[in-house]
Amino acid sequence: MIRWLAVFLIGGGPLLAVDLYQPKSCDGGTVILNPKGKITVVMASSQPLAETTREFGRAMYPWQGLDDFRVIVVVDLRKSLGTLFKGWTVGKMKADLNEEGETLQPWFRARGNKNNPREVLCAVPDFDGKTSESLGWGTDDRKMKVTLFGKDGNVIWSSKDVSSSTEVTRRLTEWLGPPAPRPPDAGPKKSRILLRRS
Repeated sequence: MIRWLAVFLIGGGPLLAVDLYQPKSCDGGTVILNPKGKITVVMASSQPLAETTREFGRAMYPWQGLDDFRVIVVVDLRKSLGTLFKGWTVGKMKADLNEEGETLQPWFRARGNKNNPREVLCAVPDFDGKTSESLGWGTDDRKMKVTLFGKDGNVIWSSKDVSSSTEVTRRLTEWLGPPAPRPPDAGPKKSRILLRRS
């Protein structure tokens, strides 16, 4: 009952598959933002949010490797110079995902998953804002947005101004079980899944 109510308390009822835009990932494939059979976290990024998104991504490492869990990062590039250099931007995102895949290997193994993490990593370059608009996130690229989809493809939680990654991990614990302990061989380096300006 509580889970059912959560769907409707986020604002006007569930967001169904037919309502969602299907963007292209930086790898060129069509992305279903709310795949059936998976708990899916769709989270925002942008130049102002880059470090925040990396922190949120690291907070979700303990669930990475579960077959029924997926993370999709939507990078809002509407106000970025990346729109002028789309090829370079997409290439940089792919390179960062390659590095993220290496970082996640110990976490996958901790879950008994021997697959290559890179195969399930997904980042969407949102040059025109259609993906962000489809999710109802608005245009403020300084606020952290997260939408959590359930296994039925409907929204189970969403926020356009998430203050802490614990708001997300608390819900992951509820829906996916406790986090995995940190693997002894987990590397200390930061995730670079998203665009980084030095």
